Amino acid sequence: MFGFGKKAKKLDGIDILIIKTIEAKNRNFYQVAFPSVVANDVMSMLQKLEKSKINQQEFLGEIGGFRIVTHLEALTSYNVLDDADMEAQPVQIADFANILLRRLEALAESGKLGESEELAFIMGELTMLRDGSFVPQE
Repeated sequence: MFGFGKKAKKLDGIDILIIKTIEAKNRNFYQVAFPSVVANDVMSMLQKLEKSKINQQEFLGEIGGFRIVTHLEALTSYNVLDDADMEAQPVQIADFANILLRRLEALAESGKLGESEELAFIMGELTMLRDGSFVPQE
């Protein structure tokens, strides 16, 4: 019974990751937003990708070499104060996953990435994030 209200709020909230890029042309960082209810799955996959040999600019483009610097949990709201700055607006997880997935699919089709369990896992997780399979449909 204790802490039930806190758990319920977490499930209704929004998590935001701040992901720093090494040498991106258009951004120094990405804010990636996703429902708190899928936070464990999203964090697990992105941390695995962060530590992976795939996390290089030659594979992921300007996102390559990223590192997760902050995880904000169970927010009930956020305000974007500078609409003109594209870094101020969080990117939805489906869009972020789509960016990564398109890049990896192109590399896989061209044969530049060998097949591995790690790559298959990451691409499967990104596909679910892109398609909304992680998010419970209500």
